[in-house]
Amino acid sequence: MERKTWTNCDSIDKKGNSMQKNRQLTINMAANFINFGISLCISFFLSPYIVRTIGVEANGFITLANNFVSYTSLITIALNSMIGRFVTISLTEKKTDDANRYFTSALFANGSIAAVLGTIGIFIVLCLKSLINVPENLLYDVQLLFVLLFINCLLGIIGSVFSVATFARNKLYLEYIRTAQGNVARAMVILVGFLFWTPHVWVVGLGGLVSGIIILIYDVKYTKKLLPEIKIKRSNFCFSYVFILIKSGIWNTVNKFGQILADGLDLLITNLFISATAMGVLSLAKTVPNLIYSLMGSIVSVFTPDFTIMYAQKKFKELVVEVKQSMKIMGVVTNLPVIVLIVCGKDFFKLWQPTQNAEQLQILSIITVACLIFSGSVNCLYNIFTVVNKLKLNSIVVLIHGVLSTMIVFILLKNTSLGIYAVTGVSTALGILRILVFTVPYGAICLGQKWYTFYIDVFKPVLFTILASGVCVCALKNYPSGGWLLLCEKGVITVTISVLIGYYAILSERERNAVSSKIIEKLRKQC
Repeated sequence: MERKTWTNCDSIDKKGNSMQKNRQLTINMAANFINFGISLCISFFLSPYIVRTIGVEANGFITLANNFVSYTSLITIALNSMIGRFVTISLTEKKTDDANRYFTSALFANGSIAAVLGTIGIFIVLCLKSLINVPENLLYDVQLLFVLLFINCLLGIIGSVFSVATFARNKLYLEYIRTAQGNVARAMVILVGFLFWTPHVWVVGLGGLVSGIIILIYDVKYTKKLLPEIKIKRSNFCFSYVFILIKSGIWNTVNKFGQILADGLDLLITNLFISATAMGVLSLAKTVPNLIYSLMGSIVSVFTPDFTIMYAQKKFKELVVEVKQSMKIMGVVTNLPVIVLIVCGKDFFKLWQPTQNAEQLQILSIITVACLIFSGSVNCLYNIFTVVNKLKLNSIVVLIHGVLSTMIVFILLKNTSLGIYAVTGVSTALGILRILVFTVPYGAICLGQKWYTFYIDVFKPVLFTILASGVCVCALKNYPSGGWLLLCEKGVITVTISVLIGYYAILSERERNAVSSKIIEKLRKQC
């Protein structure tokens, strides 16, 4: 009798933990979608206004300036990319002293790095005319834009450690809420700046700086509330802990460098080897793909705390099940906007950027986002490399991808007339090859599984995207166009058809029955 009682209690406890975990996941994802919607609105209204009032080149420099800032952040990635993992595991294992040392050591080290990057930033701003092609009438504006973005970057580096709190306590919804608040403030600053003064690109940088300050304030507040055991004291600084973080995270730096070579230099290459105007066009074409990639990165981060906690608790079987489930979710959610882009992209660009070539923008966007059809679900595996602290091999492969991509782009630009199509297409093709040949099998091996374990979870979303896109294109071939309302109707129909197809293409029969049962149960409760 006693044994049965304990078993029942244990079962109830597991069920309660599962419900709590699902509830937390739902809250995190809901907050994430709200934040993404705000970012989408800002990009949606800002880009056409800048193109219309200042020119397509100015819009390109905003993206290029942000890219430059990301180049300088290479120095900090080795230190900061692993701080969340080590603090979370230390707290889970009740090693508060270690958590304090990791946190404080990273904070002090970031302060020193910020000072170095500040010097680099000054040099870049002063020599900007020599580094890139900037029209004379935009030079001062672009320089001031770079200054504001670099200041925001330095604040972000110093305060990045404080963002660990929401990760360690698996309350990422707080992070998304404060980011949404920062984005609203950014939008208001930009709106006021453009309405009451002559439009300048540096106003975008000022909005970003205000947003960064708000985010830093909230991160410090959350750290005090969620991690009261963390004490920032000089005595907690230990260089050996900095070395542990850098040793583990150095391969993330290599990985980031490879990513920059693969697709982070595209605007810079276009600016230097084609023209500032072509750079502006490519920047517009990448707006929607970048939003989709941002959505993907935000959603996949929702799963990472659970992965990390399960690994720390040595629940390896549960971790594999969680990874496969998250891959299915990611495969559907991230490919839905890709399908909408394929079906409705041309109509969208005609309305969004009426002064530009809509067909060219759609083609460039689809080429840019094509890799996502494969990588949407695979991104869960990238986080596994961090969780199990096996970053070296993946980073080397990404670096090889980046070097090859850059070399092939230069060859094609010199010997063909492909132009910006070469800049976007090469990285996408090599990215798909890297995912299929290396990432999928290596992710399975890192989790102690057979190398082919996750291929079915990769190809199902691909099948879903191809099938749904083909059906929607044929079904809506003669659908009328000419206004935002018609475009929205077409988008809703596309999503509806795609979800129905995905229901059968992605989910197994058992999973479909489970989903149907839950829906029926919900309806019965409401009735």
